[in-house]
Amino acid sequence: MNTLASAPDVRQDARPTERARSAVAATRESLDRIRDRDPALHSFLTVCPERALADAEAADAAPDRPGPMRGIPFSVKDTYPTGHVRTTFGSAVFAEHIPVRDAPVVARIRRAGGILVGKTNTPEFAIYIRTVNELQPETVNPWDPGRICGGSSGGAAASVAAGLTPVALGSDGGGSVRIPAALCGVVGLKPSRGATPAGGGFIGTRRFSVPGPLALWVADARAMWHAMRGPWDTERSTRTFVDRDAAIRSAHTGWRLRWIADSGRDAAPEVVGAVRSAVERLALLDDVEVDDGQLGLDTPRFAEPFYDAMMADRLATGGDRMMADAASRHLLSGYARHHFERAAEVSGARYSESLGCADAAADHLDTLLDGVDFLLTPTTGVIAPEGAGGPSDALPEVARRELVAYTFLANYTGYPAVTVPCGTVAGMPVGLQVLGRPGAEDRLLDVADAVQRYVFPPRPAPWPIASATAG
Repeated sequence: MNTLASAPDVRQDARPTERARSAVAATRESLDRIRDRDPALHSFLTVCPERALADAEAADAAPDRPGPMRGIPFSVKDTYPTGHVRTTFGSAVFAEHIPVRDAPVVARIRRAGGILVGKTNTPEFAIYIRTVNELQPETVNPWDPGRICGGSSGGAAASVAAGLTPVALGSDGGGSVRIPAALCGVVGLKPSRGATPAGGGFIGTRRFSVPGPLALWVADARAMWHAMRGPWDTERSTRTFVDRDAAIRSAHTGWRLRWIADSGRDAAPEVVGAVRSAVERLALLDDVEVDDGQLGLDTPRFAEPFYDAMMADRLATGGDRMMADAASRHLLSGYARHHFERAAEVSGARYSESLGCADAAADHLDTLLDGVDFLLTPTTGVIAPEGAGGPSDALPEVARRELVAYTFLANYTGYPAVTVPCGTVAGMPVGLQVLGRPGAEDRLLDVADAVQRYVFPPRPAPWPIASATAG
């Protein structure tokens, strides 16, 4: 008999946050931490203290108002519009842009009681693996400011890891929630395509990007997920969403898991080993079976078609206008101009082939999921690379492809995935990714919660610290 409690019987996430605290007290604490810690972290582009405190006072004045996010301070990645709060999309072109209304997903979180404290940093139009732009210094990793925090939800991940807010809203188009979450040591959920409103931003992917929560504790990620999920009348994908996990949920108890170490690209053996050790400990739980079938993700087969569609979408949703206007083009970062120039080379035939390849990728994941509930993989094959604060093109394209090797298939297919910290290598966090069928978000979070309970408890970043790699 296994000695650990049964993980599938998770009913309430472990978390330290005291819900009885007043919204004003929680919001003041968050604003104070942003004031004290963020000048060196650079995780926020905009902070809105007056609005946040006013919303917190209103929340305390209505203590019986229901909502999973009631009184919880949160931030929003600056790719989502926020009414009357500056929204730059990480671009100098929009440095003074102030929308009149919230994006649908932001509006939902605020209606659920969340207190918006500000907007987190992002690479321009969320198209780079480092959180660097022309607006302010690069967001650094709170575990080691000589290392990158990842992207494109890097400001969100770094701010949560440093304790500035308990939860943050990011977006994930190829791993943009999960990669920085893994590199910074926090939880990050990429929901199913169509499970939540995705619209509201500018220059993005039509099919691949979805909003998702980042948090130190699974319970806070779950609270935001419950606030944001569900159909939205003006987005057809949310009205036609099919919960494919429903039959699996009702078919059996326990978890059947499949460990996949090989993405098809190089990965650091010590990182893969640390994640494997966490999987082995997870396998000790009652009613958990782990199958190591020696299968691989085979991602090189799908990478180029995925990037063709992603780049073409970004060009068609606004990149072409940025490039055609001389004043806007001049303000763009070098990596954004390069991205749009490459996107212009994608033909209609290549775009059509990419959409067909997406179906083949979904068939591939279905084969890997056959007979199990979830796939377990490393989230990234490396720890956070060095180079934060250096030239913005210091991380070559090949390095970016290595960082997304385990993550992009979930975006290409629309399947959900979550990353949860599961260990450290060389003093830096590594993440375990759990991937399932559409509709599996709550069960994915159950697995992540079991990892936090029994395998690797949450660890705030040791911020502020001196860089281990500087000098």
